[in-house]
Amino acid sequence: MATHKITLTRYGIAEVLKWCIERNHKNIPGTDSAAFQRMQGKLKKKPDSSDYFTLHQFWKEPVTIEFTDEEIHTVDRCLYDNPNAENNQNPAIRYRFWVATETAKEAETQMEKKEH
Repeated sequence: MATHKITLTRYGIAEVLKWCIERNHKNIPGTDSAAFQRMQGKLKKKPDSSDYFTLHQFWKEPVTIEFTDEEIHTVDRCLYDNPNAENNQNPAIRYRFWVATETAKEAETQMEKKEH
């Protein structure tokens, strides 16, 4: 299975977890996979300091996380379906997950074969 490394800030990770776990209400399965656990682990390292500069540095620090095609599809679906269900705008972080996954490549290949 193909994997993709995606770099997000911790602000971005928090946004993904908000829509994929906190506001998912178990509507979309697969949010308990390894990538989601790694993202949650990155947020647990939050400094105890209440100093603005320290916290800001923590939240804007880029973190690279490895996702499988299935996990990318799950995140994209969470970031699209859940906000729409609540009549909210889709989060801007969603574009980070628009990578060319193997599943998408296979679908394109099937479409090309049908055209010929």
